[in-house]
Amino acid sequence: MIAAQTVVIVFALLALGCGAALATILFRQQHQTGIYDGIENFRRHIDALSPEARRNVVNRHVQGRGSDRNEPHL
Repeated sequence: MIAAQTVVIVFALLALGCGAALATILFRQQHQTGIYDGIENFRRHIDALSPEARRNVVNRHVQGRGSDRNEPHL
């Protein structure tokens, strides 16, 4: 009788643990950011900058892309 109660309690604890893990996974999956969210955040950040600050960021970005174009592609 006591062994049966122990098994039921262990099973119940395992079920609660698995349920909590599943809920956590599903919650994190819904709130996961994708690459497009990052791009959208970057665009909002750039739009919020003043024209002078935006010019510096754009110049750095263009210079970074220019160095990639000079490298030969295999």
